Amino acid sequence: MKKALNIAKIVLASLVALLLLILVCGSLFGGCAARHYLNGHGEELLGRKVNVDGVGVNLFTGRVSVKGMTVYEDDGIKSFAGFDTLDVGVSLLRLLGKTVYVRDLTLSGLDVEVLHDGDRFNFTSIIDHFQQDTTRAEDEEDTVPSSWVVSLHDMKIVRGKLGYTDVQRQNRWGMNDLNLAVPDFTVGGSENTDAGLALTFDDGGRLSVRAAMNTATNVFDVAVDLEGFALDQVRPYVVDVAHIDRLGGHLAISASATGILDSLMNMNLKVKARVDDVELRDRELGKIAALRHFGIDAEQVTLGKNIYNINSVNLDGLKLKYELFPDSSNTLTRLLARQSPQSPSDSPAVSDSALDGGNATPAPLRLRVGSLSIKDADIIFADHTLPDEFEFAVTGIKLNAENLTTAGNNNARLLASLPNGGKAIVDWQGNISDWKLNQRLLLNIKNLHLTDLSPYMVAYFGMPFTDGVFSFTSLNTIKQSQLKGDNKIDIFKPTLGDKRSDVKPQLHLPIRAALYILKDKDQKVILPVPVSGNIDSPKFNYMKLVWKTLGNLIVKVVTSPVTSSDSLSLDKDGNVFIAVDADEHDFTSQQFYQIDKVAELAKIDETVTLNFTLVSRPEPKKREAENHERRNKILRHHLAELGVAEKQIVINTAVTDSDHPDEGYIVKITSE
Repeated sequence: MKKALNIAKIVLASLVALLLLILVCGSLFGGCAARHYLNGHGEELLGRKVNVDGVGVNLFTGRVSVKGMTVYEDDGIKSFAGFDTLDVGVSLLRLLGKTVYVRDLTLSGLDVEVLHDGDRFNFTSIIDHFQQDTTRAEDEEDTVPSSWVVSLHDMKIVRGKLGYTDVQRQNRWGMNDLNLAVPDFTVGGSENTDAGLALTFDDGGRLSVRAAMNTATNVFDVAVDLEGFALDQVRPYVVDVAHIDRLGGHLAISASATGILDSLMNMNLKVKARVDDVELRDRELGKIAALRHFGIDAEQVTLGKNIYNINSVNLDGLKLKYELFPDSSNTLTRLLARQSPQSPSDSPAVSDSALDGGNATPAPLRLRVGSLSIKDADIIFADHTLPDEFEFAVTGIKLNAENLTTAGNNNARLLASLPNGGKAIVDWQGNISDWKLNQRLLLNIKNLHLTDLSPYMVAYFGMPFTDGVFSFTSLNTIKQSQLKGDNKIDIFKPTLGDKRSDVKPQLHLPIRAALYILKDKDQKVILPVPVSGNIDSPKFNYMKLVWKTLGNLIVKVVTSPVTSSDSLSLDKDGNVFIAVDADEHDFTSQQFYQIDKVAELAKIDETVTLNFTLVSRPEPKKREAENHERRNKILRHHLAELGVAEKQIVINTAVTDSDHPDEGYIVKITSE
């Protein structure tokens, strides 16, 4: 920062000295001599070849006029910068008081073409020309203060042009109608320095800047207004981060900044900004995002103090598509994957204390958002990692929140539409700065068609949903890092299709049997899924808790099917028990009925296994043992006739069990 300022001072002083030289030479030898001197000694003065068409000087009025000046590139052939006319009025008497006082300066027809190639510009050699003076100025700074004052007034650049070309990116910015007005600029005194700049961009947009600074105290006040700036002008720089083929839209900014130059991070910013009609498109991914309008009104932003006082944030008409791909990439990573790696030299190290304001530790976040509004937002989620393509659209997203702050509790509500008439409602209450202290999140999903979720059912369980409507309520609270979640699943008429032979399921749960048991007479299924845990635990994972709880519940339901029939009896462990007569080798009609009811679970769900274990009195007699063997054969044959697969039948040899004084079968229902 200091080095750049010193270079600027040296260049400015050299230009002022050049004007004085022109004035003296012109007064003593005439304008023609001054022109010849400049043309012959340009490289000594600026380090570049210079050509001047004409010079006019009036010693008595202190006026200098230079016409048709051109500064060439290092090759001495191509033009770097030039102007039509430079007209300057200087007070000669004030030179006696060590004051360079320029009454007025008008530069007309300025035309500059800046080339940037890597870490060098086409004016770098000019800077290098003054480098030795800069080094000396740094050594003498604050130890040998200059007694000279440079005071410039009523400076103007009119009808200027500025071109900037990034050679490596093959990108050019053209800025026309450049007009600069500097009412006062003082170096070495205590007066304020004022400036105003206005220009238009070739590709659309107009920029105006107003600035004031006291060179003695380094206190500054800057205001910037940008209108109609085409975002596609920055696309060549965005491609360093992501390969974007189109970046449509326009940007407008009205901002002001006040502060001290030596502590930039502590300056106060006031910003109103908006972008409209944004479109982000990638050659491979297509249209990724679009935005009708985004606006922000920030009353105060002080980065060094971590203060963000925002009046309003408005987002309207967001259209976003986010995709997951089989190679574990997603929309974002694919955009970033094609960026060119950044070399260390591309990221300049920042060590000036001005950037951190001298603060050793960051200040706590102080955020206030008076109004946050999101409306008419659509988000499409696509998952290409599943056996079947999955695409799910959440549309009409609307969010409203008032007076969001880090100083206390907050409230927000989000509404959205789901496919086929579904709805989603989210209500949030909680603390931002210490979110583990107090949170309450209520999620309601209504009328979600299960067929929309079939690709995930196929991936996880190997079978699709063919019918059914799903509703879900989830209330989650956090108090002092302790999570309590009450989830309720409400399904009407859930229907599963045939198991897919081309898919290997990731989970093996008896879903079909569970739905068969859980459905009431009205075809409804109600499932509570409570979860709890300490969110500070490194093993905490909310979705794993939900799946574990849900899986345990399903297995418990299937292995305890007493709710499906009053004809089934249970033992002390909750297993089905079918009593038999040791003196009989066959089953009674009641026993066959009980077997049939158990077999229904295996028939409707091939993941279910029926484990029949025969218990008998101690030391069965030979005839009783023969009856057991014959009965087991009849049982296996009967189950096969009912359509139960062989792999789903396990019949164990008779064992003795004192807890079962009666002969019978303990039936354990398990899932693979």
